Amino acid sequence: MSNPLISAYRKPALYINLPSGGKYYNPPVKLSVDKELAIYAMTARDELITKTPEALFNGEATVSVIESCVPDIPNPRQIPINDLLVIMLAIRQASYGNEMDINAVCPNCKHDNLVAISVQNVINTATNIESVSPTLTLENDFVIMLSPYNLEDRTNMQIQQIKQMKMIEGLQNQKLDDKDRQALFGKTFVEMAELTVDLVTNCVDSVQAPGSDNEAITDKDLIREWLANITSNDYEKIKNKIDQLSDNGIKNTFNVNCEGCGHKWSTDVELDMANFFEG
Repeated sequence: MSNPLISAYRKPALYINLPSGGKYYNPPVKLSVDKELAIYAMTARDELITKTPEALFNGEATVSVIESCVPDIPNPRQIPINDLLVIMLAIRQASYGNEMDINAVCPNCKHDNLVAISVQNVINTATNIESVSPTLTLENDFVIMLSPYNLEDRTNMQIQQIKQMKMIEGLQNQKLDDKDRQALFGKTFVEMAELTVDLVTNCVDSVQAPGSDNEAITDKDLIREWLANITSNDYEKIKNKIDQLSDNGIKNTFNVNCEGCGHKWSTDVELDMANFFEG
């Protein structure tokens, strides 16, 4: 039973269109009649969570905030990665307003500029991929149904990348001979390659063999084994198609006019949980 006090207090602050158009969600996302997603402002608890480094690292902060601020998404871990940044920017806008301050150090005089950018303008640059076909047909007539990477995939990749970086740094500091160091480096890169295959496997919904009257293969173990045995050219085609489906198209390059010397330049800004939930 829902709390009537909470229902009366918390109302959607804004509605957004999703780059995916609401596709690739399991269970399905609940959209308005205009195919828009309701976004609520963060609570005090949500803001505390975004300040917790460990929760940011393992992705739990992102999941928790989305559960609170976007209740119409039943399973946040399955959010397509191309929708994720748009959703997080919308939560930021609903909670703190449309302006977001960024720091930009002038390459000419080194003055540290505080520049206000419009969150809505950033959201508006997102590319709608609803019309992009999820089907890929290889030259040998294998037909593959694909999905974008999701939040869980991204989190696993980020955690693994950080672990690998720490491992490599540790190897460089250890007193090992060249043979042992090369062996450990090789093991590290093999583990990363295996993770990449796992992520691609997660995005392959089905594979239909040419000339087959049977149903398309959906078993993930069989699909992973097949991926491990196809040519690098076909593997790259599949991966590139997944990358296309996962791309949100958001532009993060902004024009800056230095307050110190008047120099004008363009700068790229990293947009993620760690640097834009600061109020």
